[in-house]
Amino acid sequence: MSKFRILAVYLLLPAAASAQNLVGTGASVLDSAGTQRGTFTSGETITLRQGVNVLATDSSSVEFKFEILNPAGAAVFTHTGNAAPGTAGGAQSQLAGISVNSFYSSPGDYTFRGTATQTPYTPVVQTAGFLISSPNITLIYPPYGARGLSDDPLTFRWTASGASKYRVTVADNAGLYNELHSAVNSGENSYTYPQNPTQPREQLVPDQVYYWKVEGLDGSNNKISESNVYNFSLKGQASAQTRNVAITRLDLSSPMDYTKPLSFRVTLANTGSATESNISVKFSLGGLASQDSPKQVASIGPSEQTDLTFTAFMPPGQDQALAVACADLFDDNMPDNCKTRLLAPDAGTAAPAGPGRKLSYDEMFQAILQRLGPDAAKALEGYTFESLSCPNCTQDELTQIIAALINGDAQLVSASVTDAGGAVSSPAGETAAAAAAADTSDSESLELAEEPSIDMSPLAEKVPGEWSGYTDFRGKQASTFVVRSVKDWRKLWNTLSEEPVPDLDFATTMVVGVISGSEDRAAAVRLLGSRKTDDGIAFDYYQIEAARGAEVPTAAYLFRVFKRSDEKASFSRLDVKR
Repeated sequence: MSKFRILAVYLLLPAAASAQNLVGTGASVLDSAGTQRGTFTSGETITLRQGVNVLATDSSSVEFKFEILNPAGAAVFTHTGNAAPGTAGGAQSQLAGISVNSFYSSPGDYTFRGTATQTPYTPVVQTAGFLISSPNITLIYPPYGARGLSDDPLTFRWTASGASKYRVTVADNAGLYNELHSAVNSGENSYTYPQNPTQPREQLVPDQVYYWKVEGLDGSNNKISESNVYNFSLKGQASAQTRNVAITRLDLSSPMDYTKPLSFRVTLANTGSATESNISVKFSLGGLASQDSPKQVASIGPSEQTDLTFTAFMPPGQDQALAVACADLFDDNMPDNCKTRLLAPDAGTAAPAGPGRKLSYDEMFQAILQRLGPDAAKALEGYTFESLSCPNCTQDELTQIIAALINGDAQLVSASVTDAGGAVSSPAGETAAAAAAADTSDSESLELAEEPSIDMSPLAEKVPGEWSGYTDFRGKQASTFVVRSVKDWRKLWNTLSEEPVPDLDFATTMVVGVISGSEDRAAAVRLLGSRKTDDGIAFDYYQIEAARGAEVPTAAYLFRVFKRSDEKASFSRLDVKR
């Protein structure tokens, strides 16, 4: 029995390492012209080459295995089958015409690993590192066509392409000839323009249109990627002018006859102190743009107003619809750029509450829960209904809207729930809707599509205090969240993940989140940070669009912990939506 056991152990012992017969002479990555390089773009082809020296002739051939590892160390490309005779002397093999796009996933440092094997000798492994950059750089801030910026100092931002450094060029012409300022950074995806430049012509002045672009450079200062050209202008710091246009009135100016086109009067007013020009005013009824929308207002001075008329048909099969008029101008007060009005059968007003009947808050809340659906009702379990507000509508209009909800004549497009601790957005079905007057520019307003779904499990925490990934959420536009209480955080988290709720101290922190819309084709969402505004605190974010032709079945999301602020929160999207 003992001898049998000893024999078994002996048979399982590995063979002693064979003598070394191969010596590596180098591994390299070459471009399509056969030149060795350390940086490539995702649109190129490359050649992998490995060389060894065979010390003594052997009947077995030298087999080569080529692998490419991504920045995370995972093998994303493997090739075997190349061989060379086992004759003493130099032996080499290469694999040409490899498309970088066949293994590329993101910019960064990749590794070519070549393994030369000659049985029964010890294999030789050699590596060569190389950088892959994206050929395109997406500019983020200032956004394209931004006017009247008051940033001091002005910081340019863009998406990194994997370059070693970036060159920022600013000029007063679209061709960037005879540039005003050019600088190269150390690889960061931002650059702050000097407040006191050395040359007088580099000083940026108000109301002048400037053009800028970014180029990615490798370690030898060769250009490997570049952006489009964006333009912007600055606002005079000493100027007391404000920019604000508002839709102050939206009326039905014809009888409510569904068999005929309906006429509407829209009043556009300039409540700012600067003359505005080329303003586009859009009008829709029941989500359908009127046939004469948009209309252009060539110029409107301070304190002036102008009336516009629009003609629209009631959508087929509907006896009520929401009329919406909006002025398309990025001014100092965006919320008043739009006005809405719910049309119902009684000559253009919402259905009345009924003679002498006063609605209780409990009736209002139950009606809202019925319109939101069972998922939202479960998420709102434990809330009490203390108040209801509707930006851009009067108290009478709000009363009529709630009455329409009670009577089943209207449904919610968007709603938000707040309490003493904070706020978390609640989903709502999208139809012609009573509460669509809610200000969708508010960070605590969430607009979802039909049959909403916010199943985000599993939730990935890639860095401490940040969770990102993808969701089946189907809102058309990007949605934003601000959570300032433990109760709201638990409610939100439990809709996102089955994992234990992260323990956060909401006395000192809050959670801010963004979910991309289904129309955005976003591959990722990025939060740049927070900044103070006249009205409170603002969060800047942008979305990285998926590659052209790529399928985007889900929406991207990002949640991050920020230092607590009880000020009113707003969100600003910085990228240009294509």
